[in-house]
Amino acid sequence: MKQPLPQNERGSLLIAAMILTLAISISLVSFLKLGQTNLNISNRAFYANATMNLAESGLEHAMWSIGKAVDGDASAWTNWTTSGNAAWRNFTGFSFDANSTGSVRVYVRNYNLAAAPVIVARATITPATGAAIEKWVMVSLFQRSLFANGLVAKDTLTFAGGNATVDSYDSRLGPYNVALGGGDYNKYDRGSAGSASVMVSSFSLSNSSIYGNVSIGTSDYTGLSVGPNGLVGDFSTSSGTIDYTRVNTDFTTNFDDASAPTTVGYNIGAISSATVLPRGGDVPAADGTYYYDVSSISLSGPASRILSVAPANDVVIRITAPSGGSGVSVTGNASIQVLAGSTLGMYAESNVSIAGQGIANSNDPAAFQLWSTRPAGAAGSQSISVSGNGQLSAVVYAPNADVTMNGGGSSGSVYGAVVADTISVTGGSDFHYDEALAAMSDGRPFGVSLWSELTTSAQRSTWSSVLSF
Repeated sequence: MKQPLPQNERGSLLIAAMILTLAISISLVSFLKLGQTNLNISNRAFYANATMNLAESGLEHAMWSIGKAVDGDASAWTNWTTSGNAAWRNFTGFSFDANSTGSVRVYVRNYNLAAAPVIVARATITPATGAAIEKWVMVSLFQRSLFANGLVAKDTLTFAGGNATVDSYDSRLGPYNVALGGGDYNKYDRGSAGSASVMVSSFSLSNSSIYGNVSIGTSDYTGLSVGPNGLVGDFSTSSGTIDYTRVNTDFTTNFDDASAPTTVGYNIGAISSATVLPRGGDVPAADGTYYYDVSSISLSGPASRILSVAPANDVVIRITAPSGGSGVSVTGNASIQVLAGSTLGMYAESNVSIAGQGIANSNDPAAFQLWSTRPAGAAGSQSISVSGNGQLSAVVYAPNADVTMNGGGSSGSVYGAVVADTISVTGGSDFHYDEALAAMSDGRPFGVSLWSELTTSAQRSTWSSVLSF
């Protein structure tokens, strides 16, 4: 028969059991608290992500209204409060799991588009328990330009027939390569040219020099074909050298079709002799521009055959000749002149050939703008040839046409920017991209130039007063 444990030993065993039980209890409580803490952290992280999504939603609402305003939609800011150059709105009624609610306050500076807008969103989610969560986001916008680059081809871009060069200048500072003082000149190695085609050698540089950047549609460098004396780089780059830090791959384009303005104007038939616009007695439209519908322009022969825009006038010519036909032809010593302080916008779906003495417009590319209205997918093709015996300054937007540019044969220069389906720069022409054209953004949508989350009290204090509504 087994003897029972002594009394003192039985007491020790009980104490040990109680200590073990206490330790297990403490561990269980600790694990429960840890689990609760992890759950709270997880919930807070979930709501933090949801709050950021809510802030982004507020930004999207503002961007939508800005886009509508760019299109001239009078309802763009319906349900927003506006004052001066500011607009604001509080979006409420958002519901989340576990009885949590949310709202986002959005403030837009320069909503009237007098300058690039800035948007600030302050999103708040209030959980059923615990403190509210806030996310503040600021976005600065810029207005995109069709001419942010010098030469852009949706398909192929080819240099042929000479050792052309591409660089840049800024017409706002004066003529190309003019002395600016301090040893600086209005000439920069910020020229740009690109082809969005994914074909091998879609950008054929030959022996030409790109002082600036090249963009190609291929994911590697097979889209760029360079001759033994060609180069891509800055002004110090040697012939036969490519600075691959200046070559961008996977380049894509997304250019909308252009359409002629529909403002009512004058129908003046064909132009085949010396003509000055606006004509005496003509009255401009409400926007101050003179609009003319012209069946065709055909100027050839002596230097007196000039189509000119009188000083300090804005003129738009809509060529009504059908696609496939000749809409504009300038040959011999004839020319088109855009005199000081004037602009000429020309819209055509037909073929355009401007040669002869070309375009005279005081070295201001924006003063002469040629717009192709041929829609994407249209049957046939459109050819645009812009050349001349002297310097040529022009802005050409023809995303569905083939453009050939040759300024002054082997010694002339082309100034401005070109967007086309295919581009061919022939002869020894030098192409100088006008950086001022990047500011030609009227009617273009806005893009995001800066996205920043405001996390510190100092950052938020700048906007707290306007986001307290």
